[in-house]
Amino acid sequence: MRSMLAARYLGPHRIEPVETPVPSLGKEEALIRVDACGFCGSDIGIVSGVHPRAKAPLTIGHEFCGRIAAIQTNNQEFEIGNFVTLFPLISCGDCFVCRNGNPHVCRTLRLYGFDADGGMADYVKVPVKNLIKLPDDMPSHLGAIIEPLAVAVHGVSRAPLGEVRTAVVIGAGPIGILSALVARARGIEQVLISDVIPFRRALAASLGLTAVAAGDELKTLVHNQTSGEGADLIVECAAAVTSASEMTSLVRSRGTIVNLSVFKKPVSVDLQAVNFKELTIVGSRVYTRHDFAEAITLASTLPLERIVTHFFSLPEVQSAFSCFERGEGVCKVLVLPNRAAQ
Repeated sequence: MRSMLAARYLGPHRIEPVETPVPSLGKEEALIRVDACGFCGSDIGIVSGVHPRAKAPLTIGHEFCGRIAAIQTNNQEFEIGNFVTLFPLISCGDCFVCRNGNPHVCRTLRLYGFDADGGMADYVKVPVKNLIKLPDDMPSHLGAIIEPLAVAVHGVSRAPLGEVRTAVVIGAGPIGILSALVARARGIEQVLISDVIPFRRALAASLGLTAVAAGDELKTLVHNQTSGEGADLIVECAAAVTSASEMTSLVRSRGTIVNLSVFKKPVSVDLQAVNFKELTIVGSRVYTRHDFAEAITLASTLPLERIVTHFFSLPEVQSAFSCFERGEGVCKVLVLPNRAAQ
């Protein structure tokens, strides 16, 4: 039996490159030879041992791309050699939202890389129905960003954009920067982004975004840019107590707040401001297949290459994870199975 390397979560604070068998295929399954796989903030929770669903041993990774190495299907859309990414959601198909066209918020939603082995490995086995074809000439480091870009596409689409002239993105991590780029691509005139980390602000500024420090500097800029009215749209991507408290003060009356980040515990929100300003606060969870399609179309128009700051080979996964977890001088970290790091 052939063997391969996989980045395995083996218990709290243990992620290691482990030799495992190459998966064998059943009906309507494909084997993907993985080119690139990114870390997500949720992976920190998994490896720390605090994610409520992820159980060791587990191959992590839900944002990846690669080529079909083997396939068993009657689906004529896919064949060996196709460049693909994965729609990583596992929905039940039976609950109210699944029955009514919204399986991305399934009552028992699960994901590859959390509840089933993911793609930070030389090979990964996935259902053919979860494959999404990518342009054959798309670089692998862009293919691995399609999933987080779809998160941003979905988040921005949760707000009515017709009257939005000024948008503020709180948090300049990968999802925050991608959300700001999507908002700008959607035609919003002023897109401001804030963060407490100077490196992230500098990276955002290098992409042509107006980037400022969180807190008083952001409040002053929003006040000046909007004649004291407040931003039309806030996209919250920081999951910080401070961002939860300041988002209602930054937005104008009858404005919209999109909560895109995932808060790990309840936080305080000024509900009086929600009443008095008649605010709309909406949640955003993962994405739909339509969001993936839009992300693929947008990818070639956005400066995504500069968001990827670090590359590692699969045997270096412990160093890769440590780099991502520290967050110093880091935005997107990619692991490159099947080849040495660049």
